[in-house]
Amino acid sequence: MGSNQPATGRPRRIVVGIDGSPPSKAALRWAVGQAVLTGATVHAVAAWEYPSLYGWFAPMVDDGFEQTARRTLTAEVDEVVGRERPVEVRESLVLGHAAEVLLEAAEDADLLVLGSRGRGTFARTLLGSVSTRCAVHGVCPVVIVRADGTASAPPRPADTSEDTVRTKDWQLSLHVVEDGDTTRVHAVLDADGDVLHSDALARRNPRDTPAAAVGDEFAVGRALVDLGHQLLRAGVHSATGPTEE
Repeated sequence: MGSNQPATGRPRRIVVGIDGSPPSKAALRWAVGQAVLTGATVHAVAAWEYPSLYGWFAPMVDDGFEQTARRTLTAEVDEVVGRERPVEVRESLVLGHAAEVLLEAAEDADLLVLGSRGRGTFARTLLGSVSTRCAVHGVCPVVIVRADGTASAPPRPADTSEDTVRTKDWQLSLHVVEDGDTTRVHAVLDADGDVLHSDALARRNPRDTPAAAVGDEFAVGRALVDLGHQLLRAGVHSATGPTEE
């Protein structure tokens, strides 16, 4: 059995998140060093998403975002690892949220390596960091590498700590009604007992060919954007307190 084969006979694989930042490069460098020691393959994974454009609901057809992400991925691997690679390095570019993409990529991996990306308290509260989500929901060990190259395990939930990481399940329901050339959506978000509602619609241009799914996407997208605005207003209100009359 070769040195890169664990006891199960499955090839060793280290997944590392790539985003072009200094911590990401440090994470890739650390992952390659670990792969050299263990005989593993490095799987460099980059996630990309279309930017949120509030108030704009036309289909996104420009593929420039994907091309930029792909160039970032390839450039980072070439810069850190070099052309003459000491280990096998695979590259994957996936459309989706970074935490979800990395968790899926690391399902059968031996290790998930991430760069440390600091966030402010407000952003951590609303979104949670990628490293924390991966640490809580990942099925393999997770290593966080800082820009200076030092590594550590991410904080895990503790029973007695005041800084315990909590996970919450918010329930979102969407009621979609297609009525001729009009699609209506009623969205309900239950955020730990705080319920938000949103209504939206989409109308087909009479000159367009009927396509119910397109109307669904526009109407649902508008409802979700409105819910997003409500959440942001609620977050700002909670952070700053009520405005004095």
